[in-house]
Amino acid sequence: MFFKKKDKPKLQEEVVLWKANEGRAKLKEEPREEAVRMFNIPISPNALIGHGRIYTVQSAAKGDGSTTIAVNLAALLALSNPERVALIDLDGYGSIRSRMGLPADECLVNILDWEDIHGPRDIVRGLYNHSSGIMVVPGVIHYDHEEKVTPTLIFKMLTLLKETHDYIILDCPPAGTGNNTWAAALVSDLIFTVFKPDRASLDLLNENNGFMARLGCQDRVYAVLNQAGIPGGIRAGELESRLGLNILGIMPYSVAVAEENNRRQMMVHSRERDDFARALQMLAGRLPVRERAV
Repeated sequence: MFFKKKDKPKLQEEVVLWKANEGRAKLKEEPREEAVRMFNIPISPNALIGHGRIYTVQSAAKGDGSTTIAVNLAALLALSNPERVALIDLDGYGSIRSRMGLPADECLVNILDWEDIHGPRDIVRGLYNHSSGIMVVPGVIHYDHEEKVTPTLIFKMLTLLKETHDYIILDCPPAGTGNNTWAAALVSDLIFTVFKPDRASLDLLNENNGFMARLGCQDRVYAVLNQAGIPGGIRAGELESRLGLNILGIMPYSVAVAEENNRRQMMVHSRERDDFARALQMLAGRLPVRERAV
């Protein structure tokens, strides 16, 4: 007699049919809260309470024009918000002072005054009310005082200003040259990295962006091309198409910028119809609005 050969059980039947959590309602994953501090150091704009928006303006290389952008951006915002815009000089000695006509022998107000300021009532002692409507925090009055500007001082100053001012603009040196830039970047709503269309600036821009990424600030960094169209410079179109840079604003090369800087004037006031001033107005009009934590 021939017996019918039994079929082997299929592989699917050998698999364990019971699965963990089977039949249970799926739990909805709750969004994780954003970490705003680490080792008591603020690492997010949400770590500081207040309605003000903090913008850091720094450059890929020294001399790329971050001070020019910072001063004119503050002046532009102050047109509609007089005495509600603070401009802080974190670029050592002399940058903002020279640009705004506040030499140390005539203006003793400086950033180290904030060491003795502990409340909103006292902040007037650390601000210079400029004729442009900008409230200025000038840099130190001596070279050997630069090392006294610490992240702790910066965080305290920004904590007070964020509660009392609409915009706080920080003029910073290139990232990696000191503690000022990374401290400002951690709590800034937006970070503008200014660069020029030349090879040296572009090489440093890559390292600058990498540094910001290591800080966790990459989502808030925007590139601003300065002096676009300068003779001998790389074309703006090539920078965007070949390098894939996220360029928020393109500031055209203008001889008037150097002329007005030497006169201690601001382009958005004295040459508002110049291509540079118009480009800055376009930049201010497209500033990303960052959502704040509730």
